[in-house]
Amino acid sequence: MVCNQYDVIVVGGGIAGCFAAATAADEGIDVVQLERKPRERGGFIACGDAIKSPRDPSNYPGPIDMDAIADDESVLVDNSIDRIEYWDEELGVRKVLPYENGSNVVDRYEFGQRLLEQAADLGVDQHYDTVVNDVVQDGRVTGVEAVRDGEPVTYECDVLIDAAGAQSILQDMVDFESLDTPGSPTFEIPHYTHFGSAYREIIETEEPVAYHDAIVGKPLEELGYIWYFPRTPTQINVGLGFQMNKEPIPLNDRLRRDVEDRPEYQGAAVAEKFDGKNKLGSAIALRRPLDSMVAPGYLAVGGAAGTTHPITGKGIRGAAYSGYSAGRAAVQAIEDGDVSEHGLWEHNRWLYREHGEAAKLASWDAYNVAASSIDVNVLRALTALLPEKELREIVGTSTEVDDLKSKLLVGAGVVRNFVAEYREDTFDTLDVSKTELYEAIRTLKKTRDHVAAYERQYEAYPTDRSGFESWLSERDRIDREFYDDLGLSSDEQKY
Repeated sequence: MVCNQYDVIVVGGGIAGCFAAATAADEGIDVVQLERKPRERGGFIACGDAIKSPRDPSNYPGPIDMDAIADDESVLVDNSIDRIEYWDEELGVRKVLPYENGSNVVDRYEFGQRLLEQAADLGVDQHYDTVVNDVVQDGRVTGVEAVRDGEPVTYECDVLIDAAGAQSILQDMVDFESLDTPGSPTFEIPHYTHFGSAYREIIETEEPVAYHDAIVGKPLEELGYIWYFPRTPTQINVGLGFQMNKEPIPLNDRLRRDVEDRPEYQGAAVAEKFDGKNKLGSAIALRRPLDSMVAPGYLAVGGAAGTTHPITGKGIRGAAYSGYSAGRAAVQAIEDGDVSEHGLWEHNRWLYREHGEAAKLASWDAYNVAASSIDVNVLRALTALLPEKELREIVGTSTEVDDLKSKLLVGAGVVRNFVAEYREDTFDTLDVSKTELYEAIRTLKKTRDHVAAYERQYEAYPTDRSGFESWLSERDRIDREFYDDLGLSSDEQKY
């Protein structure tokens, strides 16, 4: 069996894996990136393809040259997206949520390829067709066993970076209980119900769609959603997703049923130019980021760390930041000669305290918890009632959420006035009573109060390992208070 020695092993060729590997290699660290797919398929996953401005350095840190990617016409296929639209066609509702700074649509395959190329140019060894089938550990994670091109191979390392995506197989392989930690392990494997399943196709329409400069979302049964993301006026990324805490749904069949009923998709076909890369499924983390993303010799990033938006599933920015954070933390720990949980804690500290991306995502997960406690038809009625500003602040990624103090949520008297003015046919169509809607609005108000409590707690995330247990105890107390306020039984609680 071949044995390879590296300072850092990165498992996964996606966004988080590339940012982690590139960041570490740029500092002179010896890095190998393992990808189970062949080179020509590397880095390619199913997603909505929407991305914040790649030219804004505040969106994408580290040595990856996002300007070069933005200049590549094969990557940035549409930079004219200026709004999100929410449709509930059964109710005749259309909400328009303008982007403040616009958005972009990328060819996800070409984007992934450019990231891999840049990581390689920065000195990362990349081993494709490499399937990890075990993690090696001895008090800390020390490497992996894999099969490369059909042959067994062992990789040894100081730090393993888990960029294997949502429901990472590595987390099932690591025995976190047996690692050397100063108390209980801080790393906890997420439950499968904390994820969503998604599927998408690229289709070509005969005529341009009217919403070619927008990204469109619609509600489905079981807290599901469907999207239409135009890549060009006639080339549309259509997809849907469902949370795994609901009854399973055949995604392909459900998407086909929606597309075939739409007039603009009559005569449309799966785009031929993508050569088998136009139909894809994936898992998405729909939860708060992990309380701790580190263990001795091990760091989790991207979907494996839960850094996707817990409501919308947007994950490109979170993957980039968590990958960068892990790369820099690994370099620092190796240079300090301390790859223990304490030595790698900088990954947690930077994401939760200094940059704060993980803290924002963790706080907003409260809305996801609350939504799961409300009947889907009541949620649809509530969404139809809420003004666009409130919807933007709940599903957005800016700090505007701190200012969610609209008149809708201030007092019960104002709420009654809004409901009284709302169309009666909405309640008839959805079989929703005004009493149920009142209660849903109260739940949203309670949730906003708890979001503020979570925000304060995550702002106080411990700067080192020694403060974790007391921090976690207080965070768990906020959880219990939140669940009690929502009236959730122990079986209904998410965490």
